[in-house]
Amino acid sequence: MLENLIIDTFSQAFKKNFYNELVIGKLAHTEFKDGVKKGDEVNVVMPGTVTMFDFDGKELNDAEMATTSTTKVKLNKGKAFHFELAQVEAKRIDNAPDMDQQADIAQDYTNDAIKQFAAGVDASFGQLYTRAGHYLDDDGKAITLDANYAKEILAYMQAEFQRGDRKGHTDWIDGSMICIVPPEYQFYLGKLDDFKYVESGHEKMEKGYIGKLCGWDILVSNNIAQPEPGVFYPLFGIKGKTLAGGISSNLNTQSYVPDKSFNTCYKGYGLYGVGAPRADFLGTVKVSAPLELSSRA
Repeated sequence: MLENLIIDTFSQAFKKNFYNELVIGKLAHTEFKDGVKKGDEVNVVMPGTVTMFDFDGKELNDAEMATTSTTKVKLNKGKAFHFELAQVEAKRIDNAPDMDQQADIAQDYTNDAIKQFAAGVDASFGQLYTRAGHYLDDDGKAITLDANYAKEILAYMQAEFQRGDRKGHTDWIDGSMICIVPPEYQFYLGKLDDFKYVESGHEKMEKGYIGKLCGWDILVSNNIAQPEPGVFYPLFGIKGKTLAGGISSNLNTQSYVPDKSFNTCYKGYGLYGVGAPRADFLGTVKVSAPLELSSRA
């Protein structure tokens, strides 16, 4: 049935493209969850760790189970959609030669919805800055940025994460460190001679990626927390290990034909929730980033 095909195709397009639209969510281990309703608490299993111990040359002890941590995330937020699809467009999807091309065509119509859903998830992640284990400000006030401060903050946070808990456990993993800044912060980074907008070294470019500095892969997002005008909280953390997210895998899509219409309408919703189980892996800075052009001679 064509309606079921379109519902399945839209769901596949969502699953296929949702992760690519996340920016702040790159810091999170996010899992799709089946059969959930709003308000449900779900378990998200965070990446595991192992313990090193001194080796004296003798037989090793029995292997221990790698430690994983489970965090509970409440799916307390949601986004809904409701659209009408003309018959000619539905037929174009139906006549595509395979499921991949059907999903690609469907993406033409779901792309904006997927972006909005991902932005909602990202905005929720952005509000978790209050859980940051590494925090920097100017005695409670925002640090007013210039180009040099923008770079110095990255270097400072690099040192903080490398130092870790000061007991030998570093929070730094080479190649996995992500800094997420608002466009205003990017403006000041762009003034640096040693900051280059390069893409080398990335097999697949991340959405929002603008370059690398002080060991951080720098991404730009409009969803960084801004609790007061002109003040922002850039986030620092480890890709896929700092935050946790749960997303409903079932978009709860339904189809119907309204009165006095030949076209089919589709409606549905998706649920999500976020958490910060590894606050020690999360850093933030309270900054003010006024946009000012350099004076002209």
